[in-house]
Amino acid sequence: MTAITGVESPGRASRCAGLARINGREVPVHWTESAERALRARGEPLILELELYFSCLVKKAVHVRASAGAHRLAWVDERLALYFRPVTSTACSWDTVERLGRQPETEIDTAVAARLAPRSVSLDYREGRWIGAFSL
Repeated sequence: MTAITGVESPGRASRCAGLARINGREVPVHWTESAERALRARGEPLILELELYFSCLVKKAVHVRASAGAHRLAWVDERLALYFRPVTSTACSWDTVERLGRQPETEIDTAVAARLAPRSVSLDYREGRWIGAFSL
């Protein structure tokens, strides 16, 4: 797993675009030319987890995953798929954060969470790493 934070914006102009359907909504996905080259060079599809993490604070993160597990993928094209995952922490203590690096989590499986979807997703590839972000 490679984590790429949703806080850092890809920043460069996106020239490539596609759509993914998440929770019944069409979500625009934009990526840069360097991301396009990296996607073409990959031997397998890139899977992105769009994590909306409710804990002591609300955080957004984009993770590169080897597989989606039981999550249903939203395919942008044959090279890029993503899934949206709202989660919440099961505890909120600094001791736990120091020990684990983050709070223990559980997926949010409610009618409200099933209606959530990002407004857009952006992706870049710089200095050998993926940089992704999403807006709500």
